[in-house]
Amino acid sequence: MSIHDEIAADFSEILQDFGKVIFYQGQPILALISEPMLAGELVLGGEVDEVRFNAKVLRPSIPDIPHSGQIVRWENKDYRIKAVMNRPPHAIVTLELGPVDP
Repeated sequence: MSIHDEIAADFSEILQDFGKVIFYQGQPILALISEPMLAGELVLGGEVDEVRFNAKVLRPSIPDIPHSGQIVRWENKDYRIKAVMNRPPHAIVTLELGPVDP
């Protein structure tokens, strides 16, 4: 068993104990959700506070690798994927999520 397989197995156990359900492409997926970060976002007309957080998922649990701009649903609210960290052969894909419309 490779180190990546061991990490995937351990992360799967963590998700079973602490994971939250998010919806990606309408499918429920377990994710480890980070604490929200408050950041300032410059928009037309000034600056607004924007909450961002990360959702870490197991690569085999998603139908394809997400990309920026797609929508993820968590706790009955939609969030836009702002960035994706995907580093094969690592089994964990990290999604940076923020509001749909800042």
